[in-house]
Amino acid sequence: MATRDPFRKAYTQQKSNVRQRGLEMRLTFEEWKQIWLESGHWEERGRGACKYCMMRVGDQGHYEIGNVFIGTGAQNVSDGNLGKPDTDVTKRKKSVALSGQPKLWARGKGNPMHRPEVKAKISAAIGGGKHYSARRVVTPFGEFDSGTTAAKELGIPKPTIYWRCSRSWNGWSYADQETLAIA
Repeated sequence: MATRDPFRKAYTQQKSNVRQRGLEMRLTFEEWKQIWLESGHWEERGRGACKYCMMRVGDQGHYEIGNVFIGTGAQNVSDGNLGKPDTDVTKRKKSVALSGQPKLWARGKGNPMHRPEVKAKISAAIGGGKHYSARRVVTPFGEFDSGTTAAKELGIPKPTIYWRCSRSWNGWSYADQETLAIA
């Protein structure tokens, strides 16, 4: 007759799986059940990265007291692969899966480019008229290194400045347009 006790059923299944992998289940049912209950994750156990399972320390040895603990499936896979070299196929799969993903070290506050002092240096080095695509702007109020500089000085939105310069509107233009018109 099949058991109705979910703990007994899960223990029997794990014991069978352990045996098929050539390992030994040296935990008694009571020890195994106590480990699960103390972990507080019995209701969350199962297959998958976010589910919990019984793991062995260093993915080595048998299932016995002192060599097992409860962790997530993702942690189990990661621990089981520690120290193993990746095959060429695995490297290609990882490369495809991670392409276009931001690097972990570059996320949020960890990104060295997000530090205020770095941002200030970059802005000083390539900001305004020093930018590779900057065009000098001629306005009725003076000449500026770039549309950005003119926008800041005059308090006019950049798109408005660009629109006026591109249409040579009432004395607004790009400096290169003015020299072309004179030549």
